[in-house]
Amino acid sequence: MDRGIPTEEILAEMRSAEQPTLYLVGTPKNKISEHEKQWLELPWQKVRDSVEVKLYTHQNELYVLAKSEGRQQKEMAMRRKLLARLLWKLRAMRHSLPSRDQLLLRIGAAKKEAGRAFGFVKIQLPSKDQAVTRDSFRFQLDKDRLKQAEHRDGYYNICCAQTSPLKILPLSGRSTCSSPKSKRSSAH
Repeated sequence: MDRGIPTEEILAEMRSAEQPTLYLVGTPKNKISEHEKQWLELPWQKVRDSVEVKLYTHQNELYVLAKSEGRQQKEMAMRRKLLARLLWKLRAMRHSLPSRDQLLLRIGAAKKEAGRAFGFVKIQLPSKDQAVTRDSFRFQLDKDRLKQAEHRDGYYNICCAQTSPLKILPLSGRSTCSSPKSKRSSAH
């Protein structure tokens, strides 16, 4: 299941069912940092040329932390494109110096278009009675926060109902996960 589709209540139902339901679900991105102490010292296992994984257990569930170089590059490019467009718009606003009300409207529209990328820009706005000038309206890129986000780009955490450790086996260019208790394996 995709991240955000199953709620914690639905997962709790699946875990406590008379006949337990097996599941594989993408976890929210904050779980990567939340569980960092558990996976930080573990070795990466290469499953493809540009994909590596770490396996760890937490509260009777198996987690697979995956890192993809290709996905990392894509996420960075998408964010940088949104940031470049946002910074261009902010520079245009700072050049034209609209009224404060007009400035707030334009910033609101730019925020909507930039989405989460907006959080990487620190903006100083003029106070309610202050005129919009180059001194009262400033902005700058939060480089530390951006670098921290780029460090986590391409990481995915997947939760699995299975608690026994998996072996990651390369199989003709594809990776498989197999349980030592089972002879079955499923290709990913």
